[in-house]
Amino acid sequence: MWCNNCCLCFPVRGGAMWLAGLVVLINAIGGILLFLWGAYFFSSTMALLFAGFSVIQAVTAGIAFLGLCNWSYMMTRMFIFVQWLVAFLATARIGTMAFQLESNKELISAECWGAVDDKGYSPEGTSAAFYCNTPIDTFIELFIVGLIVDYVLNLYLYFVVWRFYVRMRLYPFQKGVALNYEQGLYEI
Repeated sequence: MWCNNCCLCFPVRGGAMWLAGLVVLINAIGGILLFLWGAYFFSSTMALLFAGFSVIQAVTAGIAFLGLCNWSYMMTRMFIFVQWLVAFLATARIGTMAFQLESNKELISAECWGAVDDKGYSPEGTSAAFYCNTPIDTFIELFIVGLIVDYVLNLYLYFVVWRFYVRMRLYPFQKGVALNYEQGLYEI
């Protein structure tokens, strides 16, 4: 069948494990960065909300990773059940973050150059150096493209784990027939 592999080269289980690990890594780093520096871009409440949602995405991908590692029907089913809601909320998060960044554009610029004018120091060598040295429109576009890439990876992870879940559920192994390597157990 056309969807018996992940990324056109990995078996479904191995590719889904690799993809789940990548999504955990991306969302964990994103959550940490939003917890640390989100207040530069958003209000503190919105920054905590967005960072918490990144952690939720990392946890759901971690559930998928553990379910795939252990051939766990229950954990993959839990991921399939929860991930559609997380994907729906991720769509709202992209729109809200884009709107917040666009509306806070002047505040972000003022934070960068206010440090030079008012306090007498430059943002060079600080956490603000990256986004202060990048034009604000380019920074916002890069941020939104990163969110969209994260969203697409989460949707593809959902599809690949769903495909593994369906094959595992319908596989004779679940009906009590013990299969071994020669009969294709490891081809899933």
